[in-house]
Amino acid sequence: MHDVIIIGAGFAGLAAARHLQQAGIDNFRLLEARNRVGGRTQHGTIAGIDIDIGGMWLGPTQTRLKALAEGYQVSTYKTPLKGKAVYRISGNHMESEGEDFSSIFNLREGLNYMMVQRRLGKLWSTLDIEQPWNHPQADTLDATKVEQWICANMKSERLRQTFRMICFSLFCAEASQISMLFFLHYVKSGDNFDAILSAGEGGAQNMLFEGGVHQVARKMAEEIGDRLMLNQPVREIAWSDQGVTVTSDSETYQAKRAIIAIPPTMVSDLTFSPELPQPKKALHARLSMGSAIKYWVAYETPFWRDQGYNGLIFRDDVPCSPCFDVTPASSSKGLIAGFFDGDHALNHGDNDRESRKARVLNMLADHYGEQALHPIEYVDKDWTSATWSRGCYGAYAPPGVYSRYGEWLRKPIGALNWAGTETSPRWTGYIDGAIRSGEAAAQDILPALEKERMVAS
Repeated sequence: MHDVIIIGAGFAGLAAARHLQQAGIDNFRLLEARNRVGGRTQHGTIAGIDIDIGGMWLGPTQTRLKALAEGYQVSTYKTPLKGKAVYRISGNHMESEGEDFSSIFNLREGLNYMMVQRRLGKLWSTLDIEQPWNHPQADTLDATKVEQWICANMKSERLRQTFRMICFSLFCAEASQISMLFFLHYVKSGDNFDAILSAGEGGAQNMLFEGGVHQVARKMAEEIGDRLMLNQPVREIAWSDQGVTVTSDSETYQAKRAIIAIPPTMVSDLTFSPELPQPKKALHARLSMGSAIKYWVAYETPFWRDQGYNGLIFRDDVPCSPCFDVTPASSSKGLIAGFFDGDHALNHGDNDRESRKARVLNMLADHYGEQALHPIEYVDKDWTSATWSRGCYGAYAPPGVYSRYGEWLRKPIGALNWAGTETSPRWTGYIDGAIRSGEAAAQDILPALEKERMVAS
């Protein structure tokens, strides 16, 4: 009989295991369906350089990820922003220093943009990130699609299209698919609107990891040692208030508690006995996972810098935007990473890699010339087709879900506790949120484990 079974060795499961260890709980098992740890982060290589083909950025207030990286001596570098960014929205082409996309707006649009920010700020000022479903206007906001709110509050098509682009860049889904209540919670969980959009100072995309963030997951796994079991997809969980029996493809485990730390859209694939409460089942049946294909392009040098560009391209007329210069500070080569997001990922996921590569290179050549057509290497990862996640970056709530069932995201059920970035009130959808959720789930069960230990002794 184990004290705890943790299901899923992404950052949430790894953080839960590490927290238990630090509290002196060693009698646990961490089960992972994949042959690796890291979940929606993953190691890759391009042109001989270690890269992240999943999640990769760090913002300054993402303190849990920052602390782990510093503890494991994984260094960071800033996302390069020196030079001009390229913006093309609704046929309007602009180039501006750094990442100021507001430069594409005329005076009237700029005033409308500031008004929209104030309206958003007023809405999330009364939102409790611990319980967003208790917002005074929760039912109305949750019944409203982000697209509806955009059309009601933005007068110009260019401003509307900019916000649609922002929406699918953040959620890997379309504005017409996402609840306004969920949108507000996501933004506030990440400080504010400017922070989650920015790669500059204070922004969520401000820093990258030399050698990749996947190193942090790997080092966490090394600390856990033989308590980590790879290639152990869980199929069935029998549970009660007293304990759990967890059945994987090759073994059955018994424990006093379980922490389930898998993508919320995967929970419905598990067989529970007895079945989960109906609202919990409804939540996991109705949440949707974003769709994303992440690509990397390597060149002999970051030649776009010599032309005065910083690698940031934000366009609504191509399927492979946005993209960024992500060249490591220690590298002489030039690296650009970008995304096919939302419907673009779905529409191009069935195409072969060469056709996606052609779309990316043609976009880069539009701005950086013939040299962009001749990279050293191109790699990409279609997260929507990944068996154990079926999407990225995270799950989102369509209208009518968050206000009705959101409280079940992390509510314990019998001996079952829940983790994963989507359950975190802070930095929802980010690696830091995953870490926080795992630590919180482990902390929640420590008093019960300690009480049982005292009774047994």
